[in-house]
Amino acid sequence: MAYRMMLAVNFTPERLAVLKLLGLLTKSQIKVVKEEEKTATVGTLLGLTEEEIADIASQEAGEGNTKVHDKNVEFDEQAEPVTKEALVLCGFDHKAVNLLLDGIRRGRLKSVPLKAMVTPTNISWTIQMILQELSKEHEYFHKKR
Repeated sequence: MAYRMMLAVNFTPERLAVLKLLGLLTKSQIKVVKEEEKTATVGTLLGLTEEEIADIASQEAGEGNTKVHDKNVEFDEQAEPVTKEALVLCGFDHKAVNLLLDGIRRGRLKSVPLKAMVTPTNISWTIQMILQELSKEHEYFHKKR
C-alpha cells in the first residue's frame, strides 16, 4: 500500500486526468475503482490482506480522535446505484487533505460530491457500502443548508 492513495470512483476519463494532476501535487497514488471492483472492500482495493484489514478494523479511535460511525453499515441491494463521483483517501494528513481540497475547488474539478477518509470502521466496507453511506450523508447535509 502506498503512503498516500486515493480511490477514485465514478470519474469520467477527462475528470480523472485532472485528478491525476492533483495526485502529483499531493504526492499520492490514484487507484481507479472499476465497476466490477465495487463489491471489494476498501482495504482490499488499497492492497491490504484480510489479516491487515481485520487488524486495522479492530483498532480503537486514538486519543483525541472520535469515531464518526459506530454503526455497522449494510449494503441495500434495493437502493439505486450511486453514480456520483467519490474519493476515498488513505494516508492523508491535514495538510495534504487541505491541499487536495483546495486544488479541487480552485482547479477544473470545482467539486467532488462524495469524499471520505479511510478509518478503522470503513476499511472493511465495500465500495458500494461506502458510496451509499456517503450519498446519504451528502443529501442530509445539503438539506440542512
